[in-house]
Amino acid sequence: MKKNIIAVAFAAVAALSASNAFATAGTVNFTGEILDAACTVDVASQNQTVALGSYNKSEFAATGAVTAAKKFTIVLKDCPAAVTAAHVRFDGTPEATDSTLLAIDSTVAGAATNVAINLMSADMVQLPLHGDNGYNYVLSSTANNNLDFYAQYKSTAAAVTAGPANSVANFSVIYN
Repeated sequence: MKKNIIAVAFAAVAALSASNAFATAGTVNFTGEILDAACTVDVASQNQTVALGSYNKSEFAATGAVTAAKKFTIVLKDCPAAVTAAHVRFDGTPEATDSTLLAIDSTVAGAATNVAINLMSADMVQLPLHGDNGYNYVLSSTANNNLDFYAQYKSTAAAVTAGPANSVANFSVIYN
């Protein structure tokens, strides 16, 4: 009798579990392509330094204050004819209060605080860190391709402190 009760209880639990275990809500399809060849990043573009300048902390009177934008360029060359456009993604340490901005390296002694680096595409629209704003750089297979970007300091609070304001970002080229 005990065996029958245990068997019935086990069967009931199994039936309830099976009906609630999995429910299909949708599908995610992943697409992409592995290219046989891509453009070559010009050696001078691979490891460059962008001098953003020196500014008095009083120039950051309020949250969101920005400095003049400084242009920098990534040059792609020897692009195959099949590669006609690209986007660029920048990765680095995000700023704590605004993850779209590149954080200042706080490991440097006396580093500036309450300021970060704002990256922008050629049309001067913010290029979020770890993201893509959709700016499409048209590529030529017969000439060097200058992919222009801009960077500027942006305050993240009204009380910016003085000090070194350096950072590092890595970039990836996404072809389409």
